[in-house]
Amino acid sequence: MLRKGPSEFTLSDVATAVGLSRAALIQRFTDKATLHRRVMERTTQEVRDYFATAAFGPGLDPLWAMLRDLISGMEGDDDMSGYLLLFWSDIQDPGLTALARERNDLVHAAIAARLPPTPHPPETAARIIQAVIQGACMLGLVSHRESLAAFMTEQTRRILQVLYPDHAFT
Repeated sequence: MLRKGPSEFTLSDVATAVGLSRAALIQRFTDKATLHRRVMERTTQEVRDYFATAAFGPGLDPLWAMLRDLISGMEGDDDMSGYLLLFWSDIQDPGLTALARERNDLVHAAIAARLPPTPHPPETAARIIQAVIQGACMLGLVSHRESLAAFMTEQTRRILQVLYPDHAFT
């Protein structure tokens, strides 16, 4: 799905990649739209599980550790264009949109829960931080200056430093 995008991949492509027959995939998922939805449901569950078991407590240091951990999960994805195609399908299908919104809300809540109450309201600061991370992802995809994770981490460090100048984010 990532290599070809949600509209171009076929069940035969998936079957070959996972070592199953096309018939087995059809029996299990019926069609590629169902497969796509199930993949996104599983991804959303993985995000829920990550935050439910996250050992990152409140505070700027645990927040910084959590954000670096989340961003590092993108390391190794040399060609992220497939993610852009998945994002496009997320906003075209109401069910996928709901799952994408839930994943975004989980990230926002995790960031806000770790922020101090001052000098900025945590809800507001969390939205700014999240927007910078998402914007850095998009910018990093088109700039190709360095690894995507390194670029996103540096941009996140910069916004944290602006919001919390008395704290060192190393």
